[in-house]
Amino acid sequence: MGNDNPCKTAGIGSIKLRNHDGSTRILWDVQYVPKLKKNLISLGALEIKGLVVIMRDGILKATSGALVMMNGVRRNNLYYYQRSTVVGTSTATTSSTKKDVEATKLWHMRLVHDGEKSLQILAKQGLLKGTKTCKLEFCEHCVLGKQQRVKFGTAIHYTKDILDYVHSDVWGPAKTPSIGSRHYFVTFVDDISRRVCVFTMKHKDEVLGSFLKWKAQVENHKGRKIKVLRTDNVGKYKSDRS
Repeated sequence: MGNDNPCKTAGIGSIKLRNHDGSTRILWDVQYVPKLKKNLISLGALEIKGLVVIMRDGILKATSGALVMMNGVRRNNLYYYQRSTVVGTSTATTSSTKKDVEATKLWHMRLVHDGEKSLQILAKQGLLKGTKTCKLEFCEHCVLGKQQRVKFGTAIHYTKDILDYVHSDVWGPAKTPSIGSRHYFVTFVDDISRRVCVFTMKHKDEVLGSFLKWKAQVENHKGRKIKVLRTDNVGKYKSDRS
């Protein structure tokens, strides 16, 4: 510790942290030190687990890929885990039977992962076939569904008329082909009118041909030239003719 005195670790386990948005995180290999008066999270330990820690403008973010796992706010040169509550592993009441736990989990999945409060309301109204709802167990699907993603950078562009700025992307391949044996399609969306044109394709290398066909049609119809074509910068829009 800071005063050079050691503290004994009574045990090592895992804990759940509930975020302000209702999502749940699990910290593994947590040391239980009875003498500590504050709960501490090691940034070094998070980095070892593969998280990326970013601190900027008084905000701390620990991310895993594009997912924000936890946030922190700086106060008095310390970062505090933002609006969270430590949830113990024994949150379910002892009066809840195994049958009730399984029934609650089943209704949770039947109702498209409805929340615990909603299940309790339905149970009081007698709509769950006599099931006595209890605390929900940890649901991985709910956690993944409520993950926050890192914000994308904003791009500024100015559109004054049709065909000044066109968005395009390719979808596919589809596992089941269409009646015409098409596995792909490419879309062209005008930024200002939001008009969408779709071309189906048997193969991905038909993208350039579809674009040139659409380009000739739309430019001849509107009497204007395409100024900017925005894609994901993948080579499927290029060929020897480009």
